[in-house]
Amino acid sequence: MIVEKVLNNNVVVSIDPRTRKEVILMGSGIAFNKKPGQLIDAKRIEKTFIVDDENLGNKIKKLINQIPEGIFELTDEIVTHAIVELNVELDKQVYVSLADHIGFAVKRFKNGITIKNELLNEIRRVHRNEFKVSLWAVDYINKKLDIQLPEDEAGFIALHFVNASYKETTMKSVESTKIIKDVLNIIKYYFAIELDEDDLNYDRLLTHLKYFAKRIVNNNQHNSTDSSFVKVISSTYPEAYGCAIKIGEYIAMHNNYEVNDDELVYLTMHIQRVISVAREKKDNL
Repeated sequence: MIVEKVLNNNVVVSIDPRTRKEVILMGSGIAFNKKPGQLIDAKRIEKTFIVDDENLGNKIKKLINQIPEGIFELTDEIVTHAIVELNVELDKQVYVSLADHIGFAVKRFKNGITIKNELLNEIRRVHRNEFKVSLWAVDYINKKLDIQLPEDEAGFIALHFVNASYKETTMKSVESTKIIKDVLNIIKYYFAIELDEDDLNYDRLLTHLKYFAKRIVNNNQHNSTDSSFVKVISSTYPEAYGCAIKIGEYIAMHNNYEVNDDELVYLTMHIQRVISVAREKKDNL
């Protein structure tokens, strides 16, 4: 196969000559000193990721350029292990969301920042199998990168597997799509700004909204855990929090679902990210 694009020393993009589909090839040193158009050493190919969805492929390529080298390959090993252990088909979006999360978790650790998972005991109790796999994942990450991520991270990782294993009926998928569309419209009209759909933060927001919508259509409500964090977030990002409140009111009115404090916090942080980028882009025009 031929190199189409080098993502890092261990990851290249190519085209499978048999299927003509794009593939992401991984292997130690597979792209060292390689340039587009050169032959790939087949002996160095350790894993082949078939890109069935062009949009997902673009997200993965963009993400690999933004996270530390080796994180995507590590994520691929973890997802492969999870699929076997859980015996489920996971949404391929998990490669993006989990790699993104692990990249941030490693960065937080190196900066001495720890985040307590207030839902850890509940996740351990309700999602036993996913949590067991995630404990393995945290141990594997720690050994590979010589760091000490805490058990709290296993709870966060477990939720990625839970979300990725959701299965929807066509009716629920349509309802979820409408909710996502309406929420994005609320954000755009609230700030009177067009969102940058090419921005990775927009992808993160969209991913969060997909799972947010699924919880709504399945009426999967949870009790809020820590209201003190809401006060910090609402005072730090008052505009974004105000928008999250509007979304909560809309959902309560149209979907009979109460958006709790935990949801408001996550919505606020995602909204703040995309609006900051959109405003910066607008100012530079």
